Amino acid sequence: MLFQQFKVDGLGCLSYLVGCPGAGVACVVDPERHVDRYLQAAQDNGVRITHIFDTHLHADHITGTIELAERTGATIYVHPGVKAAFPHQELHEGERFHFGAAELEVIETFGHTPNSVSFAVTDHARSEDVFALLTGDLLFVGDIGRPDLAGSDLLEEQVRNLYDSLYNKLARFPDWTEVYPAHGEGSLCGRGMSAKPVSTLGFERRNNPLLNKMPFEKFHEIMTTGFQVRPDNFAVMVDKNQRGPLPLAEAAPFGLMTTQQVERALSNGATIVDTRVPSAFGAAYIRGSVNIGLTPLSVNWLGMTIAADTEIIIVADTKARAHEAAYIYRRAGYDRLIGYLGDGISSWAAQAKPLDHLPQLTPESLKHVLGKYSNHIILDVRSDVEWESGHLEEAIHIPINNIMEGDFTLDKDQHITIICGSGYRANIAGSLLKSMGYSKVFSLIGGMAAWQASQAAKA
Repeated sequence: MLFQQFKVDGLGCLSYLVGCPGAGVACVVDPERHVDRYLQAAQDNGVRITHIFDTHLHADHITGTIELAERTGATIYVHPGVKAAFPHQELHEGERFHFGAAELEVIETFGHTPNSVSFAVTDHARSEDVFALLTGDLLFVGDIGRPDLAGSDLLEEQVRNLYDSLYNKLARFPDWTEVYPAHGEGSLCGRGMSAKPVSTLGFERRNNPLLNKMPFEKFHEIMTTGFQVRPDNFAVMVDKNQRGPLPLAEAAPFGLMTTQQVERALSNGATIVDTRVPSAFGAAYIRGSVNIGLTPLSVNWLGMTIAADTEIIIVADTKARAHEAAYIYRRAGYDRLIGYLGDGISSWAAQAKPLDHLPQLTPESLKHVLGKYSNHIILDVRSDVEWESGHLEEAIHIPINNIMEGDFTLDKDQHITIICGSGYRANIAGSLLKSMGYSKVFSLIGGMAAWQASQAAKA
């Protein structure tokens, strides 16, 4: 039997190639948008991909089902609740699919979405017992799927479905059954996932509180509160996945832009995403840019900051970094990436084009400023939990989500230094404030980690 797991760093997406080299056939479950990895793995193992399954209607990334189907001729299968507008076959409770010695049984496990399924996997070459569950976004390693993404009007129903799926639908499977979820660490589809890519039902039943004989009343209390803000582009991705995303070949051309082309695009409403590190961005950047440093998690911040239908220009240190950003962003449905400056801002600066800056203060500089200016604002943009764990006495707290949504009030003439955990979020918030007309904005380089280290060094 062939069983291979694939991971997308940052988004935490997990997908699977399951099949039988002896029979020469296989399927892919929950493919990501860039499908070459599945084609290569299939070729390496001498199998043909004949079936493609999505366990649910994804909200956090663009599915690769359409792309993979066009490249292989395979049939796409989704639950009828997805209401897919592209050619597909429906999945129903109890259906079984055979790929040589490998068998997948469909289990309706609603709760994360109203259209979620899981697959019980059997390797008949070894045993008639189910050895694994592909749980989609029902059960993660150390967590379970959040039920709120389908909307507040369905939340009560989703919580009950989620509890039923976890405690009743999975009840027939023994503790030694392996658990392979559709997401791992980094995903926003849960809130406490482990970095481990696999677990067992027994381990989760023993160590995952939400699966450890929790009464429904307590389960309901936990699953109706405390979730991270849903990025605005989730709704866009749901719509694209439901309609069928465009093949990557039909995405906007992405090439090197001249400064004149950038100026014209900006005048027509385009936005610059500057992917450089905070210190480089802070020294000088093109006015109106948003600083989202390129990391595996940057696509989540992009999703919370910029609408997916925005025309985007990428600024990066090199051409390779610009193309890396485009590759990552397209996973999240950003298909209007119209070009890049791959030399940072050197070409822009060489032509004396207007620049702005976001001064980066060290802890020592900030202490000096606070000693000299009693009315200087310290703005902490960390989460509520981080704030409560410790903060500067002089600081005010406005979480970065409020900054992104414009849900705050500050004096535009006031001097403001922004603090986060490491400096990354402070630069996102700072660049947003600058674009809103706040001219006297600073960022604490290194964030609270640097501040605490400076305090410890003095102790």
